[in-house]
This record gives sequence, C-alpha cells and structure tokens, in this order.
Amino acid sequence: MDFFEKYPLISILENSNYNGLGWAVTSVLFYLSLYHFVLFVKSKEKFYLFYSLYALINAVNLIKRVKGGFVETIYDEFPEFFIHLNFPIQFASYLIFSFFLIEILNFRKHFPKFTRFFSYYALITSSIFGVLVLGRYIWDGYDWMKDYYIYVFMPCTFIFLIYGIYLTIKTGEKVRYYILTGYLILGISSFILAFLVMGKDVSMANKYFYIYYLAVMAENFLYTYALAIKQREVYEDKFHIQALLVEKLQENEDLREKLNVNLKDELKLKERKISFLEADYEEQRVAKLSADYEKQITSLHLQSLRSQMNPHFIFNALNSIKVFLIESDKENAVLYLNKFAKLIRMVLESSREFKISLGEELDIAKLYLSLETIRFDEGIDFKINVERGINLRDTKVPPLVFQPFLENAVWHGLMSKKGPKSILIHIYQSHEGVTVSIRDNGVGRKESMKKKSNQTIQKQSIGISLSSDRLKFFNESEKFNYHFEILDHEGSNSERGTEVVFYLQNA
Repeated sequence: MDFFEKYPLISILENSNYNGLGWAVTSVLFYLSLYHFVLFVKSKEKFYLFYSLYALINAVNLIKRVKGGFVETIYDEFPEFFIHLNFPIQFASYLIFSFFLIEILNFRKHFPKFTRFFSYYALITSSIFGVLVLGRYIWDGYDWMKDYYIYVFMPCTFIFLIYGIYLTIKTGEKVRYYILTGYLILGISSFILAFLVMGKDVSMANKYFYIYYLAVMAENFLYTYALAIKQREVYEDKFHIQALLVEKLQENEDLREKLNVNLKDELKLKERKISFLEADYEEQRVAKLSADYEKQITSLHLQSLRSQMNPHFIFNALNSIKVFLIESDKENAVLYLNKFAKLIRMVLESSREFKISLGEELDIAKLYLSLETIRFDEGIDFKINVERGINLRDTKVPPLVFQPFLENAVWHGLMSKKGPKSILIHIYQSHEGVTVSIRDNGVGRKESMKKKSNQTIQKQSIGISLSSDRLKFFNESEKFNYHFEILDHEGSNSERGTEVVFYLQNA
C-alpha cells in the first residue's frame, strides 16, 4: 500500500502537533536563530541579530503547541506561568521584528525621522509594558497588562504595520518584496486560523494549526533568502569602497611622487647654474643673477618644507577611513574619502604655488577641520570671523601655513577635553597690518604636555619649527615681516585654551 494512501497528506497536516511536524518547524527556527547569531558575531551586522532573536522568540512561542515531547511536561507543571508569559512573548516578537525591518530595509538612511520616532516609541511602550509585567507579581496586575496589550499596543502596532508596508515599498531596497511577502503570508494565515477556530475548542485549534506552521516556514524561507541578498549587497559595497580607496591612494601617491621628482630636478638645475655663475668673471652680473637664483632656491626650500608637513595629516585621514571601513560605516567612509580626496587636490595644487591668497588658505583650513570634526561624536564648533575691509584676495600667505597649528589645536588641545569643543579664526586689521587669530578652548599647552608622551610633544615642536622656517624663507623672498606668537589663556573652562596670532605685515 502506498504511504500517502495509508497516511493522506491532509491527515498528516491536521495532526501536526502530535506527529512531529510541529517539532520539526520549531527545530528549524531554533537552528536559524543560532546560525544567524553566529553570522552577527562574525559580521556585526545588526539585521542578523534581530532576525536571530525573532526566530528564537517564534520558536519558544510555538514549542508549547508540540505534544508528546519533554517540553509538554514542563508546560503542564507550570501552566499559569506560561499563560501569563504569552503576552510578553508576543510583545517582544512585534518589537524585535520591527527593528529587523528597520535594519534590513535601511530605514535609518531612507527615513531617519521615522526611525528616531519609532525608537522612542519602542522605549516608552516597552517601559510601560515592563512595569505592568512586574505588576502581575506585585499587585496582581495581569488584567492591566492584558488590557494594555490588547487595547493600546495592538492598535498602535496595526497602524505601524499599515504605514510600514507603505515605507517598505518606498525604500527601493532589493529585498523589500521578499520581506513584504513574508509578513503578508504570516498575517493572512493568522487571520484564516483565527477565523477557523473562533469560538471552538482546543482540538480544532490543534487540527488547523498546520496553516500557521506552513506560513512560518514560508515566511522564514523568504527572510533567509532576503538576508542572503542583503549580505551580498554589504559585501559589494565594502568591495567598492575598498577599490575606490585604493584608486584614490594610488592617484595621490602618483601625484606626490611626480611633485617630488620635479622638485629634485629643479634643485639640481639651480645648483648647477649657481656653480657656473660663481666662476664667471663678471662679478656684478654674477651677484645679480645669484640673488635671483637664491630667491628661486628659497622658493624651492619653502616647497620642500611644505611637502614635509603633508604626510602627517594624510596618515591620520587614511587611518580614519580605515576605522570606518572596519566598523562597516560605509556612508561615513565614502563621505570622508571624498572630502579627503578634495583636500589632497587642494594641497597638491597649492604646493605648486609659492604663495596663495588668504581666502584660499582659509578654504583649506575649513576643509581640513571638516575632516577632523568627523572623528568627534559631538563635532567641533568651527567659525571664521572676518572684519569688514579685509581683502582676503590681495593678502598673500605661504600655502598650508595655518594647518600645523589647527592640527595641534585638535590633537593636543581638544582631543582630551570634555564638553563642547570650538576653534575660532578671527581676521582683523591692527596697527601692524592684517592679524589672524586662531584660538581653541582646549586644555592648554601645560595640561597637554602633562598628558602626552615625549614623542608626541616632539612632533608638535617639529611642526612649529617647520612653520617658523617657512615664514622665514617667505619673508626673505617677499620682503615681508610675517611672524606669529602663541598665547596661553588660563582661568575657568570657558576661558581656557591656546591662541596663535599671526601678524601679516610688510617689512
């Protein structure tokens, strides 16, 4: 006799709670929960964690239906406890499933305001429900918990469900239709099951419960497939960002190498010309030409000093991009990489010039600080105040003259400071000419020297020394008297900090 003649399929399904079919479904859910938790540990992707918890709660909720196993004995021993546990399990299932949707459909990117609103709602409603769950043991508040779940939480959940379907379609994510189909299958099957068993005894519920089992299997198959697609997208995004990073790094390295080669060739050419002129019998002509060549060599020395300053903040920027990639923060990695590439282009373009306008130098400072502020959770309040009458175009400065001092302000003044962090650049006219003030509200140089190692302090001194040398060569070439001084401000936390004042005046 054929197996299906002896055991018709409908008979097998209608006895799902007794013949092991229900146990098989719950076992699959337990396996999916463990498997995706392992994936979360390895990848740190939150949608794996929420799906793992969702599958686990569904398995715990279904296993009480299975008959003939050791779990049935436990339920029979503590029936009242598990009856009262039913609503908390359902409550947790809805919230965890909602956060699973938020993560896998990338709601934080597409609908940030809704995501923040729902997070606050989940926190508030969970807190209220948690108090009512405890009240069931303290003041016999089971009815309160039940009424809150049925008359408050479920209507709100239904509203979020309808609106969530609309948002799911609107995201444009590849996995949206698999997710949508999954929870529609489960919702429709739940409605059908409720209709069939409404007003009937437990035996009818056991008879038709296979409808829910099949829906759960279909739902989790679709979600597992959606997770596989999502993981593929995450992998492709990371690969694309890494390829883009390598491309930008290679481009910047090629530009730097080309600049260094040109710089060495120009230095050798000028030195050969000076050696030739020193042997020339026309003393006056030699003196005049030597002065011109000395000016050009001074310019090349200035470029050389400037090129020594670039690798330090380039290394810091690349290190930040690496951190974002490790933390799977691809949005900040792309943002940081684009700003970093723009800064490198500006630096390399300015490196070809002996002097640039004060306005261009301030643009570089803005971009540099916008990169540095990404590192801080609360950011840096950065402002530039320019008094009326200051001509930023006609005032010339050596390229990147402010950058070492801004870097010192960030890393030695603001990094170890607690609370709001700020940097103010103030440009004004004084009796000495145009004056540029760079002031931070950091811990100050004395406190910084206490906290930093000797190696860090030495790097700071080298940066200031290079800036002094650059201004010296610039003044000799342009007949200017540019100089700076560093002022320490002490007092309360709001008044404390370091100020670097540049005096841009003619000789």
